[in-house]
Amino acid sequence: MFDAKSLYSKLNNALKIYTDEEENVNVLYERINFLTDKHLSELNNYKIQIEENTMILQAQFEEISKLYEELTTVLEISKLIFSTKDPRLSIEQIVKRLKDTVDFKNVIVGEFVDFETQNVNFNPLYLELRDMNFENIEPILYLLKKIDSPKTILREKDSVNHTESSFLLIPIKSKLKIWGFILLYGKTDNSIFLASDKKIMESVCEQLAFGFDTINYLNEKIKQQKFDEQLKIAKEIQNSLLPKKIPNILNCQISAFYRSAYDVGGDYYDVIKINDNEVLGLLADVSGKGVPAALIMSSMRAVVRSRIEAGDSIDSLVKYVNNYLEKNIPDDRFVTAIFILLNSKEKNVKIVNVGHNNCPIYLDSNEYTSVATGLPLGIFEDIDFKIEKYSYKSEFLFISYTDGITEARNEEKEEYGTKRLENLIKPIINENTNVIVNRIIDSVDNFVKSAPQHDDTTILVMKGF
Repeated sequence: MFDAKSLYSKLNNALKIYTDEEENVNVLYERINFLTDKHLSELNNYKIQIEENTMILQAQFEEISKLYEELTTVLEISKLIFSTKDPRLSIEQIVKRLKDTVDFKNVIVGEFVDFETQNVNFNPLYLELRDMNFENIEPILYLLKKIDSPKTILREKDSVNHTESSFLLIPIKSKLKIWGFILLYGKTDNSIFLASDKKIMESVCEQLAFGFDTINYLNEKIKQQKFDEQLKIAKEIQNSLLPKKIPNILNCQISAFYRSAYDVGGDYYDVIKINDNEVLGLLADVSGKGVPAALIMSSMRAVVRSRIEAGDSIDSLVKYVNNYLEKNIPDDRFVTAIFILLNSKEKNVKIVNVGHNNCPIYLDSNEYTSVATGLPLGIFEDIDFKIEKYSYKSEFLFISYTDGITEARNEEKEEYGTKRLENLIKPIINENTNVIVNRIIDSVDNFVKSAPQHDDTTILVMKGF
């Protein structure tokens, strides 16, 4: 049986409306409708919220999907770049993979020939031109001059048809240099390039720049290794040209020392036995450094030894060597040298100093100085050189050296100097030649300590008695 009173009571409690009077049926319907509308309104609000949240989630999902696609593209392109020895070989595959993510009609991938000189010349690594006149890209070339930073041009006048076209210009740039660029011109749907397009292109160009840096480093490393190997061989050859053993001459002591500042150098000394009593000492310094100087030195050695075997006198020898060098070495090169011909039986010495530094001579405890009396070798042809002639009764000492001794610098940039060398030599002139050489080298090394040196160090000491 219908219990109106009980129903009223329940509705009152639900609607929060209380009354002690019984209501008629119409009022009851109104209350039911009110409660129903309220719940329907709440349900509708819930529906709207769910739909809005669904749209937000869908948008976020699409964004995540797009981001995932972009990351996948960048990752795959990164693999392509480093799948070959040279990233230039992967450019075509990279462009094809980019098309899956970025929409474009025209593309130019260029490598600058010499960007440091503000030259916009570039080598096209990849071209795909549908509706772009490659010969008419002055505005783009103008922008390339200023491509030290990324430039995303979303709308720009086309120089051909004067309509606005969208293009994206991104440098392939690392911390080392600007290697080149990627230019995307026009979209298939004629829309503009967006920030998302720029973002993925910048990521790709960063990967390419790293690839260029890597291959450049490897190439330089390989070149350096080859160069080091060549220098090692050159050094071995040069060292083999120096006397392996000082020849024994009656009543004569000879000692020498050589150390190059670089792997190979231009200093040179030689000791050639002419007969049991006669020996030729030679110390030379080729202008310049490194391999070119070493090549001149080696050719000079060959000429000297061939002329000694031919029986040339010292004056004929010097003149022949000079003429040979004048004809066969570059105009900006020359050689300073000292030739010493010692006859221990006759107790006489002939010295020719051609452009070399002054060197001390001691004859029977009397000190003299060998002074350069001629021009260096290789400058002028057919010139005569003065010969210094000395005789001694009991002892002769000659100390020759290159400027790697006197011009050696310490960490304070102070030179060792001639005066320091003279003060060192005077107390030890009666020592044997080995002691004299070692004392000089030890003194210079203690002076310069760990300071790097830029000139070869060579000493030749000859003593007759």
